[in-house]
Amino acid sequence: MSNKQRTGAAILIDTLLDLGVEIIFGHTGGAVIPIHVEINKRLRAGQPVPRFILCRQEPGAGHAAEGYARASGRVGVALATSGPGATNLVTPIADAHKDSLPTLFITGQVPSRAIGTDAFQEVDMVGITRPISKHNYLVKDVADLEWILREAYALANQGRPGPVVVDICKDVQLATLIRPNPPRRRHREPVPFDHQQADAILQALAEAQRPVIKAGGGVIHAGAGGLLQRLAEQFDTPVTTTFNALGALPPECPYNLGMPGMHGTIPANYALRESDFVLTLGGRFDDRVAVRGFAEGKRIAHVDIDPSELAKVLPTDLELVASLEVFLDYALASGRAARHPDWMDRIAVWRTRQFPPYGQSEYIKPQAVIEILSELTGGQATLVTGVGQHQMWAAQYYRFRRPRQWISSGGLGTMGFGLPAAIGAWFGNPKYPVILIDGDGSFQMNLQELGTLVANRIPLKIFVLNNSFLGMVRQWEDMMDDGHHYETCLARTADCDPDCIDLDQTCRRQIPNLTGLKYVYPRLKTRRLKDPSALRAELAEVLAEPGPVLVDVWIDKAENVIPMIQPGHTLAQMIEPESSIRPT
Repeated sequence: MSNKQRTGAAILIDTLLDLGVEIIFGHTGGAVIPIHVEINKRLRAGQPVPRFILCRQEPGAGHAAEGYARASGRVGVALATSGPGATNLVTPIADAHKDSLPTLFITGQVPSRAIGTDAFQEVDMVGITRPISKHNYLVKDVADLEWILREAYALANQGRPGPVVVDICKDVQLATLIRPNPPRRRHREPVPFDHQQADAILQALAEAQRPVIKAGGGVIHAGAGGLLQRLAEQFDTPVTTTFNALGALPPECPYNLGMPGMHGTIPANYALRESDFVLTLGGRFDDRVAVRGFAEGKRIAHVDIDPSELAKVLPTDLELVASLEVFLDYALASGRAARHPDWMDRIAVWRTRQFPPYGQSEYIKPQAVIEILSELTGGQATLVTGVGQHQMWAAQYYRFRRPRQWISSGGLGTMGFGLPAAIGAWFGNPKYPVILIDGDGSFQMNLQELGTLVANRIPLKIFVLNNSFLGMVRQWEDMMDDGHHYETCLARTADCDPDCIDLDQTCRRQIPNLTGLKYVYPRLKTRRLKDPSALRAELAEVLAEPGPVLVDVWIDKAENVIPMIQPGHTLAQMIEPESSIRPT
């Protein structure tokens, strides 16, 4: 690139374009005005720039960048100003860190000479984000800007993905580059592939009588779903796909047990309980899966690209630092194989309970909503959720058929994630329809992003499973406090239920159409569903709509998420539907 008369803002845009960044989600503000001025100047001149999506608040921009990264596998980029704009990104940064999402968060900062003076809208973003980011930078010299941006982008995607923060002083954005500084010398020796340790893991897998593979989100990040299925077939071993790995295996695969853990499927938790060997691939042993007594009576092996995850929660008998592509390719070419006919016979019986019945009532059952949507979309929609009961029902009852179609907040469990993440997911992969399953509590936390949805004419279908409660907390209160509820009911009286129907009157926006000659009025359509007998027909009508639709689904307020393992309990203490088949 030519360095002639380039400001820091111009360097930023040039570098992002060269890196292939097509979308920036963000909000404006004083400390990033030079960047917006540069974008606008280029637009007026007909020059290429990344498309800027104006979100209504910075958390929406951050979660949209996450949704984009999950759906596309590319780095999601968010931009915000200094001070409150930057701190509003803290939750999305932490969320991306927990779920290992390749994201780049660019924030404005006060002029370099003002740092440390408690200037207007000054915050220490490097200090704030150090424990929740893969790496972060404070740029005080325009000569460092380009190499930092390139390194940050590469770091976000390399190894175990994660969020990287680049905090850029305002005077850097305005300064003209004279001579760039060379990149700092950074070199970390890659961990060599340990063939002996890999052979030991494969030998243990082949010799086990009741092995289980626990596949984590790293399988999705590595694009290794096909390799995983071949491994399961070669070693005749069932696979649990954790929350972040849903979609790695198709539902009809006889080795697919579904999601394990607190609200996991019956076959996944039965198999983990009865197993004698568990091989974890690219996943953490978080407390929702590695419940009390999880490792008792079994050997544990762990393969992960991040050495810090090995033996962090549970002691491992065998471990290997390696990328999943390398390990799986090695395993498939090793010549090793196994058969476990008796074990797979038991697995086949348990798999009949993967989607347990949920009964009927005069109210709409939330599980029925998910199942019908799965059938109507052929299991191919990009499914996004908020956080709460609706999230678990979606994970349990949608038949995921492909990687990167499940977009939800896992490790951090961020309410309000759903709507902005769905917007980002649509930009990340518009090839598939995008469906948002949300709860009335989670939906209201980033409600303002409906404006972003309508302004960008995104054909998102939103289904709010409305039970007038913070449902998951209500379910826990029923278990832990004898049904006494405190500030979990969102509707104290019949006439103050959360009402989504009137939102279409507030979500109109006058914007120019593509010709720029006349104005159109895009509109968010709304519907309310209350009749179980008409559910399928009405859901089909909604999916057939060409534009965005918000559907207020009144569900059974008393419905709980089952199966469930209560905190402090074991796999053997799983609460399950009465008709479930127990381990034999």
